[in-house]
Amino acid sequence: MKKVFIAKQQTLFIIILNFNGGEDILACLKSLQLIKLPSKWKLGVLVVDNNVNPTSLKLRGVKILRNFKNLGFAKGMNVGIRRAIKNGAEAVLLLNQDAVVEKNFLVPLLENSADIVGPVIKFKRQGRWVYDLGGKINWWLGRTKHEEMENGEWRMENIKDIDYVSGCAMMIKRPVLEKIGLLDERYFLYFEDADFCLRAKKAGFKVAVEPKSLIFHKLIEGRKKPLKQRLHLLKSNLIFINRWIPFWKKPTAYLYWWILVFKILLR
Repeated sequence: MKKVFIAKQQTLFIIILNFNGGEDILACLKSLQLIKLPSKWKLGVLVVDNNVNPTSLKLRGVKILRNFKNLGFAKGMNVGIRRAIKNGAEAVLLLNQDAVVEKNFLVPLLENSADIVGPVIKFKRQGRWVYDLGGKINWWLGRTKHEEMENGEWRMENIKDIDYVSGCAMMIKRPVLEKIGLLDERYFLYFEDADFCLRAKKAGFKVAVEPKSLIFHKLIEGRKKPLKQRLHLLKSNLIFINRWIPFWKKPTAYLYWWILVFKILLR
């Protein structure tokens, strides 16, 4: 009798950081229930709860990891990444709590040969603007920027070489984590995604956006960030400048950082 060999399934864990997610995270988790996977992959979903008062989330197939305090984005996500790796994950997908995914978004992500892959991110289902086609770094100012464009102009050839993938939706393959480690926890909020991708590229890994993969982000354009959030932005920006900006470009980056400080103080 001829033996039939069944390929062992690989595991992908989707990790969502919950902080006052409310209805948004419920919509996110609902969209994940409809997604399709290649046959050689199986899916796990981890929600890392960063709320001081634990959220009463009880959903079938979703594991809740409770921190009982706000650890920030990088440290909170690392809690989930460690658990996923411990449970045998071959890849992890970091996903924002206010994202809603297309049911087929995972298939092209998993088929992409890059080591860190992100989808195309749109503002919302009815929106005409593509919010993120990967990120670029302004090395003179020490700032990061999402590549955006109007929906009608969005074509595969528009997605060129990028510096980083947004932490809103970032799939990381296990060898990257084994070689360079987890997210840098000095970044409480912001810049951790750019930092991680630069570390990965420096180690020889490929970073890319997959144009056939699409998700939607609830981000409200023009919304004013709370003061505490803007201060986290400044702190993380300074850490990023000190670590990554070449010394001959640091003067302009520091000058621009101080301009941002005064802007915040004068508001």
